[in-house]
Amino acid sequence: MSLSQLRPLSFAEILDGAFSIYRRHFATLFTTMLIPMLPVALLWAGFGVLAGALSAEEAETVANLFTMAMLPVSMLFNFFGTGALVWEVSQALQGGEVSRGEAYRRALRRFLPLIAATLITGLLFVLGLVFLIVPGILVLLMMFAVMQVVVIEGKGPLEALSRSRDLARGAWGHIALVVIVATIIVSLPGVLTGMLAGGITMFTILRGGNPGDVVRTTLWVTSMTNVLSTLISALTTPFFTAVVTLLYYDRRVRTEALDLEIATEELSALA
Repeated sequence: MSLSQLRPLSFAEILDGAFSIYRRHFATLFTTMLIPMLPVALLWAGFGVLAGALSAEEAETVANLFTMAMLPVSMLFNFFGTGALVWEVSQALQGGEVSRGEAYRRALRRFLPLIAATLITGLLFVLGLVFLIVPGILVLLMMFAVMQVVVIEGKGPLEALSRSRDLARGAWGHIALVVIVATIIVSLPGVLTGMLAGGITMFTILRGGNPGDVVRTTLWVTSMTNVLSTLISALTTPFFTAVVTLLYYDRRVRTEALDLEIATEELSALA
């Protein structure tokens, strides 16, 4: 699918189009997300090794501090990788070259606005949850395309929030269906990994033994689970990004007649 072929897409067509982009550019998309997430995986692996050399009390204290420190680190690397993916998917739709280097450069240029827009969205979501769950969910639906607007259109954080809200207007149900199904699809590997880790942890606890060994083993399993989850995200994030980016272009077709605009430009170029 290319931008010149865009038209209003059904739910199934958006998912199918995302799968098509994912398959066709798998190696580039996967490595684009894997490279920035590798430091996160290595840090978790290092913590797993360190936990085995500490006492139970020390390991628990270090684990709490390390987990708190890793949260913003993981988010920053994730934002950068996802921003690069947005650009690659957009280029794939435009029929251009899907270049990892170009995508990284674009993500780097838009990194600060991307962080600001995402943090504002997160704050609005939390505020929505404070009052009622529904407003928080509506915020997420309205801001579905914030990352796409920042990366593709080059808008600032506040402009991106307003723009995404405008694109979402009148289509909350459609957006919710697409995003929920895509979320379920990409969450399955992580859920299975979590279940496996939970089973191993439970077995370790029930088996008993030295309490210190139980704590260290549990922390090692947790760290390895985070390593695996980080690597899995490099597999699943490209598909989810492709879905939301296609949804973004679909909303532009429906609200701005983007398909007609592109067709007119192509005819003018041929004249």
